[in-house]
Amino acid sequence: MGVLTIAGRIVLVVLNIILIIVSLLLIVFGFILKFGNEIVRPYIKETLESIENAAKNVYSDSDFNTEAFDIGAMLSDLTVVMIVVGVALLAFSFVGCCSACCNISTLALVYAIVLIVLLLAQVILVILVYAAPGLLKDNLNKGLDKTFDKYEGLKSKTTTSVGWNWAMQYYDCCGGRSYKDFENKGTWKVNDATGQSFVLLTPVACCKALPGDGAGIDDCAGDTDNAAFDTIAEISANSNAEKGCTEAIFKKVITDNNVGFLTVIGIFFACQIALIIFAMLIFKDRGITGGLV
Repeated sequence: MGVLTIAGRIVLVVLNIILIIVSLLLIVFGFILKFGNEIVRPYIKETLESIENAAKNVYSDSDFNTEAFDIGAMLSDLTVVMIVVGVALLAFSFVGCCSACCNISTLALVYAIVLIVLLLAQVILVILVYAAPGLLKDNLNKGLDKTFDKYEGLKSKTTTSVGWNWAMQYYDCCGGRSYKDFENKGTWKVNDATGQSFVLLTPVACCKALPGDGAGIDDCAGDTDNAAFDTIAEISANSNAEKGCTEAIFKKVITDNNVGFLTVIGIFFACQIALIIFAMLIFKDRGITGGLV
């Protein structure tokens, strides 16, 4: 066995151990998001409290709270993906370790082939993120469309409503694409105007700053019966009506962190290429130990 192959086996083991740790973290975080609502809640507490205070002041409801909000239910699909990907990565990394530690050439070949396929899929995904972000955003928006029928407004305690209220306040946005996502959807228009004579243009949660009382609603959420606030243009200074959450989240997570994002991707791709090369070296040296095994 050549020196390069021995070095390759060591690199394979080390990198796969790192991947095993990453996969375990992914699984743990997935379970925390799914079932550890009390653990996650402190990190989103500030925005939830501002929503609670606004609902209490605007609707004179001193008993209003968001205690029933379950972030695990809101991010259910994401947590399942995290756990499944974590388990798959754990199994895959274990196979990589075994092929290197035990010098199993056939296993190393299978490992390399699967890794090549995964690497190509990742390259395509990265290209889509940067070359055709609109395609990804459109698919995400289509997935969000089903939630707007369940939206009940600022003073609702349902997970869907509180989730949207939190997202729109935290990311300073409105709906997936814009306020138009809420048009003729859900019961927010009636609920948000409770006790007032307003016919709102947008949910109150789309306001840049949540109103301190009922009188401040029309200034940022509009009122079709008031000539001073009956168009989006007239409330735009105080509303995020035309700023979609999909675009806002994409900007905050990816666009604003391009350097760090691309650096991590570059390192990750380099590690995978190294894994492929060294796995192929193990397979190449099979003739020394004999057979495919």
